[in-house]
Amino acid sequence: MTFQSLLSDYFNEFYATYSNQINHDIRNAMKAILACHTEQQGHSRWQCSHCEHHINHPMSCGHRHCTQCQHRTTSDWLNKQQQKLLPIDYFMVTFTLPAELRYLAKRHPKLLYQAMFTVTASVVKSFANNDKHLGNKIGFTSVLHTHNRRRDLHPHIHMVITGGGFDDKKRQWKQCKNKYLFNAFALAKVWRARLLEYITSVLKLSLPDKLANKWV
Repeated sequence: MTFQSLLSDYFNEFYATYSNQINHDIRNAMKAILACHTEQQGHSRWQCSHCEHHINHPMSCGHRHCTQCQHRTTSDWLNKQQQKLLPIDYFMVTFTLPAELRYLAKRHPKLLYQAMFTVTASVVKSFANNDKHLGNKIGFTSVLHTHNRRRDLHPHIHMVITGGGFDDKKRQWKQCKNKYLFNAFALAKVWRARLLEYITSVLKLSLPDKLANKWV
């Protein structure tokens, strides 16, 4: 059983129940997934150079939400990231968008997700620069997750960060000696302040009247 078959079998019921919540992007995703590897998507024709034997292969949709297309893409991406790894320890830091701001992710996904990438990068770089025990240059890879395992909207960014940094002045690598990279509570405070500032000052979007004081 595949996601494509489930979507095909229950499409009418799903659409009837959630049609008022389905935006343009979701419609395009469903359309692409349903057509993936079918004649509707078209096909490529392969023929032997020595005889008349040929075969037609249905084309893939290539949509970023299609599980059939993205399995290979995901595997290739992971292999590339593993090749970049240094022989050091790494930490994972997660920055979560609070529930009160998820409506912005629905209305302005491209703007808000880019803001999350920009702000989280600036926060981590600032903490590295202010840490006397680390080099001022660290490395990290950021990955956006828009939903949780139940497919509920739950935007958050995972950052895989080097357990140390390169000191420009001394021209040497400084390894993190703690069991954690940065103080999580301090990170959360700065993350909250900078993202709210970015949303109001750069994106010029309005904030809700009530916001949680403590972020994750």
